[in-house]
Amino acid sequence: MLTSCFTVRASFRRAETQMQRSRTGPSAPNHPLHGVRDCVAQLNSELDENVAATMKDVARLSGVSLATVSAVLSGSSYVSPDLTQRVQRAVQTLGYAPNSVARSLKKGATKLIGLVVPDVTNPFFTGIVHAVQKRARTLGYSVVLCDSERDVEQERSYLKMLRAHLAVGTIFCPSGPEEAYKRLEDDIGIMPVVCVDHAARPGDYDSVVLDNVAAARLATQHVLGLGHRRVAIVAGPQHLMPGRDRLIGFEQTLHGAGLQVAPELVRQGSFGEAGAFDAVQALLTLPERPSAIFVTNNQMLIGAMRAIAESALSCPRDISVVAIDDFPWAAAFSPALTTVCQPVDVMAETALDMLIERVQGKRGPPRHRVFAPKLAVRRSCGAPPERMPARGRTPRSKSAREAKQVDESKVVLSNT
Repeated sequence: MLTSCFTVRASFRRAETQMQRSRTGPSAPNHPLHGVRDCVAQLNSELDENVAATMKDVARLSGVSLATVSAVLSGSSYVSPDLTQRVQRAVQTLGYAPNSVARSLKKGATKLIGLVVPDVTNPFFTGIVHAVQKRARTLGYSVVLCDSERDVEQERSYLKMLRAHLAVGTIFCPSGPEEAYKRLEDDIGIMPVVCVDHAARPGDYDSVVLDNVAAARLATQHVLGLGHRRVAIVAGPQHLMPGRDRLIGFEQTLHGAGLQVAPELVRQGSFGEAGAFDAVQALLTLPERPSAIFVTNNQMLIGAMRAIAESALSCPRDISVVAIDDFPWAAAFSPALTTVCQPVDVMAETALDMLIERVQGKRGPPRHRVFAPKLAVRRSCGAPPERMPARGRTPRSKSAREAKQVDESKVVLSNT
């Protein structure tokens, strides 16, 4: 590396000498860099891959001051066309790129936004990533994406990294229990944070979440309205707000309809496909299986449908399925899947706007935005079959005609 640096400097001296000859000789053309191309080509061939051109290099090659180079690159002040052309040619020849990290260190700020999600393969979080990046780009920010893989320690590592790299703020989708974030300020310092999906420490940090109780209510009321009375749930982790509140909404809706919650019909799926597959298989082998299953997220829905198919049952003829979280291919399933949708784009954009407000100095108590869900009725729910043995197919029963999409997408805003 040291040898490469000496080689670079020696080559620049040769380039400068040749430049001076090209300016002063009787045959010098109008273009100030004519005659040094061969020398610069040699210089570039000698550059070590780890050595990058600097502003000083551009200034020396173009024969101007650092201040002139800076003015040309930033456009902060007038520079004559001749000098501007010389600087631009030197930049192009050397392949110079401004060092945004160094500039950020000098100013003590960046245009970087952190985004920490627990599972980038989950369509909900994929949607969050897409919407945040799109919105950030229009505001002049870049996004640093981190996938924690539902590992709290990995979350902490990413948050510390973002803080060290001077991210102006972070959108954070926590995956751990509330107690895991008791010392969150140790990791983020004064960096603003907005939590999405799961509100970690709502008394201290802004959040954007779904009304998960209402989402569960929509799903459960839908199958109850079709005549189902033995309804099971594949719930998510109870240390997370979505998992906890969706189970609460399910139980409240059953109680409101005068039904008891059968303990054997409440299963945990850990918000993952494999866990849901096992949970639904267990439900389908009960002496009296459920006539409908409420699955509380999209990845578990995949596992649930696979378990039903491998049990040689037909949906919705033998069993109805409704889930929370829509995804692009839900309508392409056979049958098309009835789901409760989250306004993902609006939630992501709101989170980013709230974060930027904090970055720009907005003060005040934590703000919490709660969004209403909507029900997309498709073909995975029908009237319950006449009888429900543990295994095998049931006689075909006429499916209830499903309504058009129910739209309850009005945003509910609340400050706490």
